[in-house]
Amino acid sequence: MIETKQHERLRRLSECIKRSGRIHLKDAARILEVSEMTIRRDLSSDVENPYPMSLLGGYIVALAQPHSNLITSTSDIITPDQTQELHIPNLAAGMVSEGDVLFFDNGQLIPTLIELIPESLHFTGICYSHRVFLALSRKKNATVLLCGGEYRPKSDSFYNPLQPCYLDNINPKKAFISAEGVHLDFGVSCYNIDDLHMKRKAMDKSIRKILLTKYHAFDETATGNMGDLAQFDVVITDRKLTDDYEAYCRKSSVKIIY
Repeated sequence: MIETKQHERLRRLSECIKRSGRIHLKDAARILEVSEMTIRRDLSSDVENPYPMSLLGGYIVALAQPHSNLITSTSDIITPDQTQELHIPNLAAGMVSEGDVLFFDNGQLIPTLIELIPESLHFTGICYSHRVFLALSRKKNATVLLCGGEYRPKSDSFYNPLQPCYLDNINPKKAFISAEGVHLDFGVSCYNIDDLHMKRKAMDKSIRKILLTKYHAFDETATGNMGDLAQFDVVITDRKLTDDYEAYCRKSSVKIIY
């Protein structure tokens, strides 16, 4: 059966809330890039919906989980701390669509993001990290492009800034970039200077730049500077930002999802 746009939206919403059990209507609209009214119509539609969900108090919640996802042992139980750790990668995975060409950097959240991408989706993943490559290689419908070079065990990645790489000839639809520091004056930064070349190249070449960073990284500054926060299209974090960051993002047309 051909998947309609409405069914695709419902499927992606279901994947977003599979682990955490809920997602705010505003965040869902930002992730799916549609209006809140469109999502309301999708949820109230008479069309057969294999992903039963409901809107309660501004949050979309799952009414039932597929049988395959039922908890079968104590090791499958997700604790509140684990749910918190899944929050950012879960929202990011909800932004992946069928046929996307994606860049994944070397961040700590990236392998979990990849794991949460639905198995049914076909996509191409470009990376330079060995552990990210391994995560992508486990997705049966993913085409994986590994940028080669000198292997550096400290960061478990490959680097070769002087030689051509896949990003020279490919424009990823979305780039998932992680950061350890976000500051209104000193920009977006990371601690591993070796990563800077690939992060900046991906930002230059990608159509949409998606920043993944935890709330505690705001107002912090790490060693290597990637650029200004305004260079990103979307910021995904785990808490509501302070008023000054909210105002900056509105002025710079940066979407915030938390």
